[in-house]
Amino acid sequence: MNTARNWILLTLFTLFSFLAVKWIANYQDKKNTITEPTVDIDVKDIIKRGSLRVIIEYNSISYFIYKDQRLGFEYELMQHFAKSIGVKLEIVLAKSSDDQYNLLNEGKGDIIANGLFKSNKIIQQVTLTQPYRNIEQVLVQRRTGTSVNPIDSIQKKDTLVQKLQELSNKIVYVPDNSVYYNRLKEISDSNGINIDVRILPNERGIDDIIEAVADGEIDYTIANKDIALVNKSYFENLNIDLSLSNPVSLHWAVRKNAPDLLTSLNYWIKEFEKEKIYGLIYDKYFKTEKGILFGYDDDAHLQQGMISHYDQTIQRYAKKINWDWRLIAAVIHQESRFNPTARSWCGAQGLMQLMPGTARQMGIYGNAYNPETNIEGGTNYLKHLEKIWSNISDYTQRIKFILASYNAGPGHVADAARLAEKNGYPADKWDGSVEYFMLYKSNPRFYNDPVVKYGYCRGIEPFNYVRNIIKKYFDYEANVNDVSASQTSITYRLEQVESVPFDGIEGAYNPTQGLIARSARRELFLSHKLFDDETKLTPRNPYKNPFDKPKNELFVRTENENDSTRNLFKGKQSLFQTQQTSQPTPGGLQPNGERKINNLTPRKQR
Repeated sequence: MNTARNWILLTLFTLFSFLAVKWIANYQDKKNTITEPTVDIDVKDIIKRGSLRVIIEYNSISYFIYKDQRLGFEYELMQHFAKSIGVKLEIVLAKSSDDQYNLLNEGKGDIIANGLFKSNKIIQQVTLTQPYRNIEQVLVQRRTGTSVNPIDSIQKKDTLVQKLQELSNKIVYVPDNSVYYNRLKEISDSNGINIDVRILPNERGIDDIIEAVADGEIDYTIANKDIALVNKSYFENLNIDLSLSNPVSLHWAVRKNAPDLLTSLNYWIKEFEKEKIYGLIYDKYFKTEKGILFGYDDDAHLQQGMISHYDQTIQRYAKKINWDWRLIAAVIHQESRFNPTARSWCGAQGLMQLMPGTARQMGIYGNAYNPETNIEGGTNYLKHLEKIWSNISDYTQRIKFILASYNAGPGHVADAARLAEKNGYPADKWDGSVEYFMLYKSNPRFYNDPVVKYGYCRGIEPFNYVRNIIKKYFDYEANVNDVSASQTSITYRLEQVESVPFDGIEGAYNPTQGLIARSARRELFLSHKLFDDETKLTPRNPYKNPFDKPKNELFVRTENENDSTRNLFKGKQSLFQTQQTSQPTPGGLQPNGERKINNLTPRKQR
């Protein structure tokens, strides 16, 4: 009897505790959510203050820093609006989508400039502007042609899906808890087709998934068209022509008690959309190709012992900064392919792709497209970066920090170094350490970390940039004499460093386990799985339509490693056997010479 009574009391206590915790959590959420303005600030107050405070998030579209320059579609539009009312622009960074509403209603910002969809929840907290652009969801796939899967090196013919019905039985990858999953369900329900959807972990960003499509690892995903357009500017083999939804309006937001600011902003949106500059800004971010647009010499003179038409000029300025001229030539090759008239999507100019601000900083006020002037400015900037990283004693590692900084800006590289140090990796070592934390800089979990000062960075670019230049340098070293060696005091030479696998951070998305930088993916494939174990999930039978059941019942793990049609990517445990070691090295890494990586050795072929 006492046992039964105790059991009942325990059950009631547990239930009460659960309800109490839930009530406290709900109360805290309500407490932390500000739905009404706590200040009274309108456009006249903003003009009097002399600054417009714009709330925005770091991401690949709205706002980011590249080559030490602030960029972003929404950022540039806000610059023009601030100018139209005669004030300067101030950026207020939101830590999350929920945080931005509180910042606005507390008066810490005046406008939310992240693209917002209209919803009942949002209009209860803020007032939305008229639409400033429309977006739709599209299918991301490769153009018609042939591609090679980097997993099994099998060549396959790519065919375009041109109608919704053709998605039947196609494998489509989407991030977990995303609007894309819901859209696939709508398509499935309304069109009566079965879509083999595969859900990836939240930390797998849509940019990474789109890159997997471009590289032939997977065939399909879906994305908002603006995100798809940005990625298409990097990967020309993508097709995003099939719309999966009707266009939906995006809005900015102001406080409910700022009617004059709302009127001014709505009028400006209506008028600015008619201006040519709006189209130029739109094309800059969503249409202009981000890769190298102009081929030129591209090693045409190597057989004659030359690299380019500008060898003598490069040698002269290399001597001034005590660098191997062939390394500077490798930088120029990566930046412009020796095209003196090259101009990038973000405004970088000439052989060494100098940003206008950087050129002025280096004392270059003349024509940045002049080869002599451009090389002088570029080499001066390399010397400037060398001073920034003078604390790195190893010459080869210091050079790589300099090169990464030349590409992305020293602020982003410093962020990656701080992330490395925080997570127990050496902050003064590029190979196997800081280079991988550059990849983490495209992940919100990391670019929103308190130690990060420069926010989002498309880390794949500096990651590849360094590797490509170093490889090109050693090509030049093998084919072209260092004519400046006898004329300078060069005492250091770059060392060839074998690529070091990355053990990753426990509980975090591992860029080497997932979609790592394109140029390094093949070399690391044998030591790392390309997708997390979540991709071993397959639709549960006997449900023909995977959306017939709730999402938490949608998938089961498969143990059939030979089911190549369903289990597209094998987990690491299916590729490797555990290797026991008595003295593991730091981070679980084994010497490359022993062909052991992360305490795992390849299974023998059957």
